[in-house]
Amino acid sequence: MCIRDRYQRRVHGDNRYLKKSRAMEVLDKIADTLRLREFEKVAPLKRVADKVGLPVHVLLIAAGGLSLVLIVFNYGSNMISSVIGFLYPAYMSFKALESKSSTDKDFREWLTYWVVYSFLVAVDPILSIAFFWLNPFYYLIKVAFYVALFHPKTRGASFIYERYLRDLLKRYENQIDEGLRKINEGIDTTVTQAKPHLANAAANATASQFGK
Repeated sequence: MCIRDRYQRRVHGDNRYLKKSRAMEVLDKIADTLRLREFEKVAPLKRVADKVGLPVHVLLIAAGGLSLVLIVFNYGSNMISSVIGFLYPAYMSFKALESKSSTDKDFREWLTYWVVYSFLVAVDPILSIAFFWLNPFYYLIKVAFYVALFHPKTRGASFIYERYLRDLLKRYENQIDEGLRKINEGIDTTVTQAKPHLANAAANATASQFGK
């Protein structure tokens, strides 16, 4: 091999190394922005990442990219958006509950998220019908919206709650409480009335079983 070929191989190798380094820098920035490194402590994810030979945050970014592709082609879009809107916030809520360093601010932020999320789940059937013509971009917008709700840099849930939901719930708080009270009373009455019938049914079933 001549000196020129060796030089070209070395240059190409250095270029590939630089491209790989830059790609890793971009992935590291994405991981830091989305706080993905916190998942490195999750044992199942760590085991999967070790088997495929990737850091946990790179594995999660790859899974996120694959999820976006699947959403664009409308494969499992509803399930993917539900997983992103539920699983990550659920895990972070668990972390807030179990961590001794959690503050009242942490609890309030995640409680606020779940209030807003519950409201969105309630109106989602209406929104999905109203914006069905946006498919599959409806689910892309939905996923981006969920991320904006829980991400610490956007804090969308706190904004929506303070700006819209808080006043709405305060305005109808008494009516909602009264409606819930009536529902609970109706459930208690139904259970009380059903108890003797259930007991008789259980006794008859037992007697017929032993009678056989």
